[in-house]
Amino acid sequence: MTDDTSLQLQALIDRAGAGDRAARSELLERACDRLRRLAARIFHESFPALRVRHELDSVVHETWLRLAQALETANPPTVADFFRLAAHKIRQVLLDMADRNRRLAARETVGFSGLAGPPPDGTYDPARLAEWTEFHRRVDDLPADQRAVFEMHHYLGLPQAEVARVLNLHPRKVSYLWIAATERLADGMADGPWLS
Repeated sequence: MTDDTSLQLQALIDRAGAGDRAARSELLERACDRLRRLAARIFHESFPALRVRHELDSVVHETWLRLAQALETANPPTVADFFRLAAHKIRQVLLDMADRNRRLAARETVGFSGLAGPPPDGTYDPARLAEWTEFHRRVDDLPADQRAVFEMHHYLGLPQAEVARVLNLHPRKVSYLWIAATERLADGMADGPWLS
């Protein structure tokens, strides 16, 4: 994202904050491509078990709807705040889908264990899904500055230099916050799939 793009997004955010519904729609439209790319990466890397019941389009659609609904009442004042809200919505959608998937899998296996086994590579292993779910839930427990950097870099896929620009921080500070966030998330989860 260039400085020009940031300025254009900020102008849309300002207009949307002033009640311009067309600006809100344009902001959401511009966010859709990025939401798709980011959701695809997180969906395939962290939540492969969801592919049994969900397609990427369902993740993107649900995220877009939740983001649109949130923008009805929330007016993120900056580009950074908008991206943080978008990252939060992606995470919410995937965690909710993982919870539903886990409940459905539990219901399906009651009385039917032995009819079908897990795939040989363990891709749909409930334990792996539970570990990833716990990892993503722990993001909410990060200190605000670490969470902002983590959400923008991990969920939104923004390079650290861009995160520094959007959050108005020195690049070294962003790097420090990224390391602190990942260490905190990995603490106590050293054997988790995120380290592979």
